Amino acid sequence: MRGLIMAPALLGCLLLPAVADAAQLQRHAVTQSTAAVVSYWTPARMRAAQPADRVLAPSGAKVKAKPPKTQAAWSSFEVTTPYTDQPTSTHGKVFFTLGGVDYVCSGTALLSANKSVVWTAGHCVNEGPGAYATRWAFVPGYKDGAAPFGVFASRALMTTSAWGSGGDFGHDEGAAVVGTANGKALTDAVGGRGITFNYSRSQQFQSHGYPAAPPFNGERHWVCDSAPAASDSSASPATMGIGCDMTGGSSGGGWIVGSTLYSVNSYGYANQPNVMYGPYMDSTAQSLYTAAAAA
Repeated sequence: MRGLIMAPALLGCLLLPAVADAAQLQRHAVTQSTAAVVSYWTPARMRAAQPADRVLAPSGAKVKAKPPKTQAAWSSFEVTTPYTDQPTSTHGKVFFTLGGVDYVCSGTALLSANKSVVWTAGHCVNEGPGAYATRWAFVPGYKDGAAPFGVFASRALMTTSAWGSGGDFGHDEGAAVVGTANGKALTDAVGGRGITFNYSRSQQFQSHGYPAAPPFNGERHWVCDSAPAASDSSASPATMGIGCDMTGGSSGGGWIVGSTLYSVNSYGYANQPNVMYGPYMDSTAQSLYTAAAAA
């Protein structure tokens, strides 16, 4: 809601198990051709796609989170550096269709052995629970309708079983394995972020995304800079809340510390303005990444 080439010091973020736990994951093979997906996403359809946001009710039996009594200082700003420069180029917009409706989210290119992994929110690949998205595509460096690196169509979509079977926001994580665009693999074209798991929650996060619901228009890349401001124990593991005013369309945008992805924009509460929640990425998210990187 409201969605670099790795230095040697960050290599530890990618020391993962050789085999992912298949019981924790769901995988969907894409049958549409790359050409069909790329031709579908015209500039007009990209501009018309609706935000795939998740705003939860302010009260009810399933809601345990309360508005934070105090909130850490935070800021938000539009990215002004060239979108084609690394590491800005690792972020982009996600486009897909669900239930006959075209949607938009945000995503991040990750360093991986296959050079083809995009990390996003689970609800940006699967209804949770329900159908998988079709016509799924990633446009890194998107700005004002421009696709400077081309359109990367998915060849496989993955999410956690907790999200795909139960809509558990504690594991609202998704990954896409994409094909090439303009003859290049994703991270050869735009670079990639590192990713980490089972970390300390005490971080200063920079949340990236393309908010598309008012007052934003989805055409520009925005960042929220915040320390943790809240925790939501209705999810397991408890999700993290940061100060952020991004709106729908920013779902799936990466929370970055240094050059490494720690979480993604996931959801908010109607009675908590300017608080964005994201999942704490544990061993389940690690298994998801391991599977996507090997696909």
